[in-house]
Amino acid sequence: MKKLFLKFDRKCETNLETLILWLTIIILRIPNFFEPYWYGDEAIYLSLGVGLKQGLRLYTDIIDHKTPLIYYLAMVPNQFYFRLLNFTWMMVTTTLFFFFAKKLFKNSRQAFFSSFIFVLLTTLPWFEGHIPNGELFVMGFVMVALTFLAKTSLFKNFINNKPKLALETNSKKETGLLVLSGIFLGLGILTKVPGLLDFGAAALFGWFAFTSSITLKSQKLKEKIALLGKFISKSMFLFIGTLIPIIGSIIYFVSIGSGRDYLDYGLLYNFRYSGSWNPDFPSAFIGMLFTLPGKIIILFAIIAILSFARKKFTPVFQFIAGWFALTLFAALLSNRPYPHYLLQVVPALALLIPYFLKSILKWKKQFREIILGALLLILPVYIMIILNVRPYGTSEYYSQFYKFVSGEISQDEYDQSFNGLVKDNYEVAKIISEIGSDRMFIWGTNPMLYALSQTSPTSRFTVSFHIKDFKDHQNTLRQIKLEEPKIIIVMKNEDDKFLDLQQYLDTDYYPNNTQFETMTVYLRQKTN
Repeated sequence: MKKLFLKFDRKCETNLETLILWLTIIILRIPNFFEPYWYGDEAIYLSLGVGLKQGLRLYTDIIDHKTPLIYYLAMVPNQFYFRLLNFTWMMVTTTLFFFFAKKLFKNSRQAFFSSFIFVLLTTLPWFEGHIPNGELFVMGFVMVALTFLAKTSLFKNFINNKPKLALETNSKKETGLLVLSGIFLGLGILTKVPGLLDFGAAALFGWFAFTSSITLKSQKLKEKIALLGKFISKSMFLFIGTLIPIIGSIIYFVSIGSGRDYLDYGLLYNFRYSGSWNPDFPSAFIGMLFTLPGKIIILFAIIAILSFARKKFTPVFQFIAGWFALTLFAALLSNRPYPHYLLQVVPALALLIPYFLKSILKWKKQFREIILGALLLILPVYIMIILNVRPYGTSEYYSQFYKFVSGEISQDEYDQSFNGLVKDNYEVAKIISEIGSDRMFIWGTNPMLYALSQTSPTSRFTVSFHIKDFKDHQNTLRQIKLEEPKIIIVMKNEDDKFLDLQQYLDTDYYPNNTQFETMTVYLRQKTN
């Protein structure tokens, strides 16, 4: 027993940094498990998860505009289990990030500092890290991909400043690792489309190895062409791996009769979504920079500087800065001011900060890295100001939880502090449970009630703004009349009237006796 204890003690001492990271996550995420159903995106994921468990076809019978994996991950019993899945996912993701940082920096302290920043930014409410957002699940797949990539000769030789050898080394094991890495990058894309830019980051190892090799004066044209072929070959294996899950998903949705709908809503709609938001910019020039062409030019300029000013930058900085630029581009695809979009930038940011701070100590040798690093670090701050991104309050979040556990405020007061709909939602959920219905319709935006009551909508959409966006009113009403749900809810804060629905309600439904501040509950009239 004593030997076993000593062995365990040595194991803990050896992995002390990992244990500190785990303990930090555990402590900071405790309040996550006490939150009510209050957050819209999470509720939409859970609502579609309920629909999938009921046998509905994704993108045909029930629709949201993200790629499919996030909805299948949400096929859990309830919100608690979704939070538990997110907690476990981020424990594993953080561990993989720490191990990857150690391979990148070859310095355990620097890797730990980077990982601690990673934990804070992906766990605290600032950027909604306490919610199971799609970006966090993408992050997990990306870190698995980078873990496989870190085992390749491509990675090892590039990091060790042997770019030519990085491209020339080839084996079945190398090919297998590249394909495996690509598969997990593909799974990230199937969780959320901006994961495409993380694929670009993985491809940077080969690209920077190639550009570093061809800038050598001793290289002849034939050798440069040969190196280009080797870069393309390695990139193709990564690309093939990425295509495997994507093609698999297409085959699956075609097989269940949802191929066209998957194309329209799961894939192509993202292009429409990214161009549908038009913020007010302080000048036409800044507005131009935030257009898709403007952002592409800036991204390409950063990658070009990193690629062809190779002697000015270390391989590690090249990769970190390139990854940072790509993920920042991904976060800005729609120019929307949602804090959780910036979560995709966090892994590269967490690597960039300690690297930048260490570079300051060697400012004479790494002056150009300090300049570019400083510009990159300033960029997201400036973007947050321009787009009016407002991070969530962290001190308020934890102080409110303390008041709750200490008995200073009641459960109802605590729940209501998250969202003004919570109190009514929990009361209406009891009515739904008593009626025994697993389908209903809500005109307005309240997907939390679907998730809470474990029901799915008698409509293809969970929220009214999607119905309005796709002008799906008549199809929605047709489906409601066909299914005759026992309960229909109209949110009082929904400004746009659905007149045909209201006429149908006046004829076939009656308002529930209990009046609610935020919604009107209609029950179906009994027929003989």
